[in-house]
Amino acid sequence: MFDFDLFQHLTDGLVIMDSERTILQLNPAAHRLTGWQIGEKVPHCTFCQKRVLQPGEERCILAGKEPVSYFESEMPTVYGENLPVAFSTTFLPRNNDRDRQMVLVIRDISKKRKEEEAKMAKLLARQTIEAQETERKRLVQELHDGIGQSLYSISIGLNGLLYSTRDQHLQTTLSDLLHVLNDTMNEVKRLSTDLRPTSLDMLGLDAALSSLISRIERHSLIAIEYQSTLDYNDRFSPHVELNLYRIIQEALNNIVKHSESQKALISIQWIKNREGLTINIEDEGKGFPHGEAGKYSTGLGLKHIQERVNLLDGLLEIKSQIGKGTSLLITIPDVRKEMRYE
Repeated sequence: MFDFDLFQHLTDGLVIMDSERTILQLNPAAHRLTGWQIGEKVPHCTFCQKRVLQPGEERCILAGKEPVSYFESEMPTVYGENLPVAFSTTFLPRNNDRDRQMVLVIRDISKKRKEEEAKMAKLLARQTIEAQETERKRLVQELHDGIGQSLYSISIGLNGLLYSTRDQHLQTTLSDLLHVLNDTMNEVKRLSTDLRPTSLDMLGLDAALSSLISRIERHSLIAIEYQSTLDYNDRFSPHVELNLYRIIQEALNNIVKHSESQKALISIQWIKNREGLTINIEDEGKGFPHGEAGKYSTGLGLKHIQERVNLLDGLLEIKSQIGKGTSLLITIPDVRKEMRYE
């Protein structure tokens, strides 16, 4: 009836059962997947167990008058778990329906299911991040066109009053107000730049990072050494540039807020006409116990860094030791590739 060697060595499970679902034959792959034995009854899949039947309809959707040749569900196994599988079926020719035998082919799709779930998780992460970036861009526009313009108008008005009055007390008050207003305008400008650096879109990653580092050094006590093989002509896709910028920005914010380090190093290595890019970020701060990066991932922003590295199909390696600082090594295998929904 079957080529025995083929039957025994098929990687898909193959089960021959009668009209009562009793197993007549099964190959090693089917036994390995399900744990079933010859003589046992094949259980219904989880879909067929729950589906609503019409009068006279078979419980098994594969055994009905209009059987489905292929579908996916989960099959109970003797191991106490439901295995994600794809079914296909055919019937061996017999003189009557009562004697007919069904050939059930079972393919393990648990790996496929996990890959699909990983793709969906990546897609959701990207859509979430893109929504955040869109909102950041909108806020920057609001700050510039709304608050920024209003503050500028107030500044013009106060300067006009300052130069038109001879009241010494009023001049002093107006000067103080202008000083506070100038600080506020600078703060709004800083917030706008943090939300969406215009230099990134206009001048590229290297220029935007140089500006970011200068700004952090002005507002903190940390000295940052920046090494890069990039130059102003090196441009990647907007998605790649933005995610690389956010990764380094988040890492630097972590160092400033948590490391208690006075020095940091940012090193970017990329050779023209090659796909791979590496980023090394180091500090000399307090560090945390080796092997416990997972404990600190939420509070220190490492989770957000990991999400963006994943979107670039990259790898993140974290090394840290109490009293000896922390280093992040980020490897992006193909920095030239445009990110896609895949």
